[in-house]
Amino acid sequence: MSEINRALVSFTNEHFAAFCEKMIGQPYWFGCCGYKATASLLTRKAKQYPSYYAASRMARYKQDICNHAVVCDCIGGAKGYAWSGGGQAMLDGIGREGAIAEVYGSNGCPDKGANSMFTYAKNKGMDWGAIGALPEIVGLALTKTGHVGYYVGNGYAVEWKGFSYGCVKTKVAGRGWTHWYKLPFIQYGDISSPPANDEPPRVDLGTRTLRYTKGHTMLRGEDVLAVQARLAALGFDPGKADGVYGPLTAAAVTAFQAANGLEADGVIGAITRAALENAV
Repeated sequence: MSEINRALVSFTNEHFAAFCEKMIGQPYWFGCCGYKATASLLTRKAKQYPSYYAASRMARYKQDICNHAVVCDCIGGAKGYAWSGGGQAMLDGIGREGAIAEVYGSNGCPDKGANSMFTYAKNKGMDWGAIGALPEIVGLALTKTGHVGYYVGNGYAVEWKGFSYGCVKTKVAGRGWTHWYKLPFIQYGDISSPPANDEPPRVDLGTRTLRYTKGHTMLRGEDVLAVQARLAALGFDPGKADGVYGPLTAAAVTAFQAANGLEADGVIGAITRAALENAV
């Protein structure tokens, strides 16, 4: 079995870091969270934040509109990622006409500013620390008063740096960052590596009940990703390993249940979870 490429799975820290790198070159617009640059957006933001939308900047803003750019401020990069369901809508929107589909406040990401998001993360019990002890974990937020960037590894970060810079990749050293922290709506850490004897991997399948109901919001999370990895290792195809408990994953669970003499309802409760954990 091959390892899951977490950079392809939405809302993992690897996927978020990869998204940030793909956004390099897009403009900085204060007060924006992954929006398409339009004349109406410019009018609204100029009224809302006149000091950031001075007449001297209008020519550049209008060029961004002509380029069909996707615009964010520093914390808006993370909020746009979450609110657009993992950033793909933002990436697809670059250089194209049409609005970007977003759901305000969705996927566990509140509408917080650069400073208040750090406070929120600490209140949610997320790991954090001084920048001098920055761990080698991509997708971490880096912060200083009034600004945030995102660690992408090997001493570099991606940040929506400001009007004159846009979204750029910078060295962490020398940027004045004071702290790092984990974002509450990002899943950090590995699922599992396959054991040397090539047996199905033993993974933490979580504790919550997992079910798919048509027409309802699909459950997502690292426990779902672990279930998908376990099913695939056992020969039951859950579809794309994306951490979303959708119809294909539920069908694979149903097939596993039927093959193991369990109630074949596609729901992972205590009995099915134990069977998955103990199956060989």
